[in-house]
Amino acid sequence: MKKIFKRIKVNKELLKINGSIVKDFSEYLENETHDTIPSGSVKGVYFISYLSETIPTPSTGEGGLVPTNFAFPSILTHTNITLKDSRGHLLTEPTDIKDYQHKNGGYSKGFKELNFESNNERISISWETTGGMPILGEFVFIIESNSCEC
Repeated sequence: MKKIFKRIKVNKELLKINGSIVKDFSEYLENETHDTIPSGSVKGVYFISYLSETIPTPSTGEGGLVPTNFAFPSILTHTNITLKDSRGHLLTEPTDIKDYQHKNGGYSKGFKELNFESNNERISISWETTGGMPILGEFVFIIESNSCEC
């Protein structure tokens, strides 16, 4: 049995912005991407965020009131994720991005469980964010395949 990890990036255009400040993220808050999942049994998926958990802020100096880093309040942003196959059938019910965060257990455990057979299935990942912070990262699909080209 061979394990395949298929990565699909979302909002990767934000990675190409070199130091310029984006004031309007609205075009990144709701979108869809498509890609092909290799043949095999799709066991699950998880999301790896490229955004830091903290946002650097300028310090007001020694004993200042503003911390050097503070955690971004994730309650201000909610992102619904929908996974569909090429025929438009739901692979998961629309659910929050937090359901796709990897739990403990290494690469092959701690993911959002899926259970479908792929024969080079083209899937779509759509997202809708309420709030001002878009998602930026990649979905990693775990596929078990019997076809080993070793």
